[in-house]
Amino acid sequence: MLFELRHCSFSYRSKLVLDDICLQINAGETVAIVGQSGVGKSTLLNLLASQHSANIAYCTQDRQLISGLNCYNNIYLGKLAQHSAIKNLLNLLRPNVQAMREIKAIAEQLSIADKLQASIGKLSGGQQQRVAVARSFYQQRPIFFGDEPVANLDSVRAAEVLQAILERHQTHVIALHDRDLALRYFDRIIGLQQGKIVLDVAAADLSQQDLQQLYL
Repeated sequence: MLFELRHCSFSYRSKLVLDDICLQINAGETVAIVGQSGVGKSTLLNLLASQHSANIAYCTQDRQLISGLNCYNNIYLGKLAQHSAIKNLLNLLRPNVQAMREIKAIAEQLSIADKLQASIGKLSGGQQQRVAVARSFYQQRPIFFGDEPVANLDSVRAAEVLQAILERHQTHVIALHDRDLALRYFDRIIGLQQGKIVLDVAAADLSQQDLQQLYL
């Protein structure tokens, strides 16, 4: 077992966000967390991520990109702590050859290779989202956590990026709004309603109608 919550509740500013959560996730699982906005998906991800943070590439909803840096350097930030301050400074002046090779390969997979020298502020929301995913890939960690990592992409591009995520990591826990993607690409779906887990079923045993009940 990789992650576990036992009768876990969480409140924020006196508001109950998660209520009596019991959950286990094993290594190698591909789990989608679905439900309306505000039901606690992000909070659940954060609680789980705190258990193995060193092994998790976490693509958060706010992306955490630095607008003053270009696409390449924002991706490079994924391994900033692994290098010395001098090496990181030199990389700002002249990109490290090995790092550029690795980052370019990732960017090509996500169709943003032509944007590596562009500043973040000049990219579209979908392009920025792919930069955030690319930074997660560059960390080369076995577990991927994503909080709506493909929300700003059209259905075709979202499917491509999601497929790349699944190929590059061993375990996946991702909050999604797109129910079709959840059913197509995930082995297990956890549904939240009013801070409670009301659904925890193999994706193969669910339909769009089943998931629709979460949004009523």
